[in-house]
Amino acid sequence: MSRINKSQFAILGWLSKSHMSGYDLKQKLSKVSPFHWSESNAQIYPILKKLEEEGLVSSKLDTDSGARNRRIYLITSEGLKHLEEWLHEPVEMTQYREELLLKLSLGERLDLDETLSHIQEHQSQLLFQIRTLQQIKRHIDDEHKNKEDHRYLLFAHRYSEVVLEAKLKWCDEVLKALRESAAAQSLSSKVS
Repeated sequence: MSRINKSQFAILGWLSKSHMSGYDLKQKLSKVSPFHWSESNAQIYPILKKLEEEGLVSSKLDTDSGARNRRIYLITSEGLKHLEEWLHEPVEMTQYREELLLKLSLGERLDLDETLSHIQEHQSQLLFQIRTLQQIKRHIDDEHKNKEDHRYLLFAHRYSEVVLEAKLKWCDEVLKALRESAAAQSLSSKVS
């Protein structure tokens, strides 16, 4: 059985809230959901084209948008039905891939300083993501405060926040354990 591209549902979902251009969709995804669902322009436009060919969205040119005419996409009744059918399906488990964990599981092949460097870099990236999440929360509160989706966007936001905090805590624990191990080995080699 062929895998279904779930990105179509992210796009249909946002189009069910408002008519948008491909650019608007990209902006919305990057402002609200970059840690649980992100798409590039190279992904969005082919999906929009396919959805339009399947009659799940329609589009029109926005001639009032300035020098460049923007194509605005609207979800059709068939698209809304397709989205709602998918929403009722059970959630599939995510296929999880984390390069840091793969490298760490092969850590005996690396110098300890290099392993420490990988984890410290990951820790820095997590701190940056946590700061980004704070901006996303402000955006959700500013742009969605009185909308039906506000609380649901905050639930998704909180999930990302909890995951990032747990990863940051894990980094602290692993760095501490590796440093203690290195110190013990250093002491042991000095004693012998």
